[in-house]
Amino acid sequence: MIKRTLLILLSGGLLSLNAWAEQQPSAAPGNQVIVAGQTLTLERHDQQCALRKQDQSLLKLDMPWPCFLSVDRKGQPRVETFKNAQIIIVEHSIPEPPPSRDCDARYQAIRQIKGQPMEVSKVAHSAGCMTGVMDQKNFVAHFSW
Repeated sequence: MIKRTLLILLSGGLLSLNAWAEQQPSAAPGNQVIVAGQTLTLERHDQQCALRKQDQSLLKLDMPWPCFLSVDRKGQPRVETFKNAQIIIVEHSIPEPPPSRDCDARYQAIRQIKGQPMEVSKVAHSAGCMTGVMDQKNFVAHFSW
């Protein structure tokens, strides 16, 4: 009986949380970054992550919402410059249920080389929860140079 009551309460709580999450805006002010002179805004599109460009076009990513921009040591969205390209990373990381310490973590790098369309890398996966500042190799390794 106690298990059933707990299950009902937990289910109701999850439904309430899901309803609350659906009402939240699809983009937060901290989800903007300037790449090659244009502002990109990270937002939810059909439950997936996407970057909205200044011209209002969408660059769809291959990872579920919620996601966030990789940050530098000051907590600001990081833009890495390598071989005349500017590169950002968008991350998705959700902890697995206890007792696991793993996460459903993935990321995609997006680069802008002057005069070319933006290019999105393949999705990189990790079982570890991604915390802290990423190494430069995470920004550049997923592209052919």
